[in-house]
Amino acid sequence: AKATAIQFDVGHSDVSKWFAAYKQHGLSGLIRHPGHYSVQFKLQALQAMDKNYWSIRQTCAFFNIKAFTTLRTWRRLYNEGGADALIRRSRGRLMSRTKKSLPSESKPLASLTPEEMQEELEYLRAENAYLKKREALIQAKRSAAEKKR
Repeated sequence: AKATAIQFDVGHSDVSKWFAAYKQHGLSGLIRHPGHYSVQFKLQALQAMDKNYWSIRQTCAFFNIKAFTTLRTWRRLYNEGGADALIRRSRGRLMSRTKKSLPSESKPLASLTPEEMQEELEYLRAENAYLKKREALIQAKRSAAEKKR
């Protein structure tokens, strides 16, 4: 593994990992896993690791898990929160995929419903507050620069 790693300028642990995956699964062991792992798969890997006293490296090779850190993370999550902690949850805030246009952009003001008027009012208030805050930050930055002089 060390000689091959030197020849191809890669880490020898990577070569060992690839060899173990090839030995266990053949060429399919070298193909990247598509998508995400299910909770059942994660539990199965962790239970097999405990039952057979396998190392992380052995477990990754047997289950064709490409990164050792993946299994380490599963182990930590499982120890901290049980099987529920292994459920994949989305991170961050959801973003709207379509830009919502203001009602006034498509309709004349006289034909707006009360709900559409309320929506536009809220939008314009938010826009106004944003612009005021932006101007206040610019002024604060200018005054800080003047104080330094």
